[in-house]
Amino acid sequence: MKKLTLKDLTESQLQQIKMKQAQLKRELGRSLTNSELNKAKEDVIAQIMKELEKEEKKARAEKKKDKFVPSDETFSWSKKNHSRGVR
Repeated sequence: MKKLTLKDLTESQLQQIKMKQAQLKRELGRSLTNSELNKAKEDVIAQIMKELEKEEKKARAEKKKDKFVPSDETFSWSKKNHSRGVR
């Protein structure tokens, strides 16, 4: 999965980033440097990407499960062969 950018995120995900930055600012008691802001942003984006990967993996497994249709019927050559033979 490619790395998400701020343009790809929803409003709630952007709010998570802002909240994380505000928490760090409050913990340190000063304004954050650019590297600290970027580190907080990258941490939240990595967390969001992990959540999305889990959801995608679950969706793929569900799709694969739905695709498989068990059958009691055995393979029949007569259904696959032409009645007059191959031309």
